[in-house]
Amino acid sequence: MKPTDDGATAATIARPIATIGEVFADGSTIEMIGGVQDGNPRLMLWDGAKEMIGSLVEHRGRLYEPAPINSSVLRELTLPTRSSPHGSTREFLMETCRLVATLVGLEEKSVALVGRFVLCSALVDSVSVAPALTIVGPDTARGNRLMALLRCLCRHSLPLTGVSPAGLCSLASGARFTFLISQSTVSDKLLSLLADASSRDRKIPLRGRLLDLFGVQVIHYDSVLADDSWPLRSIQISMMPTGRDLPVFDLDAQHRISSESQAKLLSFRRTNLSGARRLQFDASKFTFALRDLARSIAAATPDDTELQNEIFDLLREPDAEIRSEKWLELSCVLIEAVLVACHESPGGVVYVSDLAEIAEEILKRRGKESKIDFGKFGKRLKLLGFATEPRDAKGSRLCLRETVRNRAQQLACDFGIPVV
Repeated sequence: MKPTDDGATAATIARPIATIGEVFADGSTIEMIGGVQDGNPRLMLWDGAKEMIGSLVEHRGRLYEPAPINSSVLRELTLPTRSSPHGSTREFLMETCRLVATLVGLEEKSVALVGRFVLCSALVDSVSVAPALTIVGPDTARGNRLMALLRCLCRHSLPLTGVSPAGLCSLASGARFTFLISQSTVSDKLLSLLADASSRDRKIPLRGRLLDLFGVQVIHYDSVLADDSWPLRSIQISMMPTGRDLPVFDLDAQHRISSESQAKLLSFRRTNLSGARRLQFDASKFTFALRDLARSIAAATPDDTELQNEIFDLLREPDAEIRSEKWLELSCVLIEAVLVACHESPGGVVYVSDLAEIAEEILKRRGKESKIDFGKFGKRLKLLGFATEPRDAKGSRLCLRETVRNRAQQLACDFGIPVV
């Protein structure tokens, strides 16, 4: 910190920067922590060796203060009050999974995914697409219990209900909340906004400013949504009745678990955040739609390759389900039709109407009688990057050059088409 001409320091003159948290290039971090006895939040600066806590903290000549958060939000927001050693990543994950298994009674794979989701909430700054967790099924009591536990375990967790797009946009920008949304229905507009908020680089314009709502999301529904109503960045947890007796999980237990887990989660975050940002996880074995989710889950355990490799088994069922559904998806059938045409007439020409007939035959052999609209088919062809020649008396046509075949093969790989 450099003295000015009058002896004052630059930091004392400059207005403090309001923040909920900062990550600096030198590895230092600032975290908002809860106040003593429900007082105002404070900031914790960690420089890699020691902690400094206060209502004002200084880093490289700049002062930082807690950003103003509405008191009603602050009362519900889960914040750590301290940091304590978390052990190894594997030990911390196992401890988190034990809590989920014991208190909620989920099956093994669901427990493993929820545990990684919790860790990802601490490292969400390192991923480009934040994962979501959807809790569905008739056992609402266990669903509510899982929501209460996630409130204790996840970083910056904030329980919400009756959420509308306007209500979500009224929350603090850049807080990296874990949104815990419990409600019976979710509008298409809210789903669209949540999808935008899941992308780190998308900012939402609101009254002349850009809003940053990036963060992990948990959605608890009273009923199962339509199959295509939630994006594939989500982990689905099914809550079916089990008849199993579960341990007491009252407010005292919740406060104790929250205090201990949040302290370890803070230690885990500042130890692993830089490693998670550097992680290069090869998700090419997954179908295209699941790759963002796989990368995000892998980032939760950046220093443990064995735990990352377990993701292939954890996501095997949804990956297989998506691949099987692609047998009937228009874009995938179109790509297959182009490959069939390239095989049968290499270097030749095929009309869009003929391609559509090939696609109809593919669908027919898979048990789906469907008439394809030639106009829509042609538009989808262009959308996928296939440039057609000018129309003649028979319509638009595609020249089956080697570049077209290569493009179709690359798309088949990207889309994870099961059979070509």
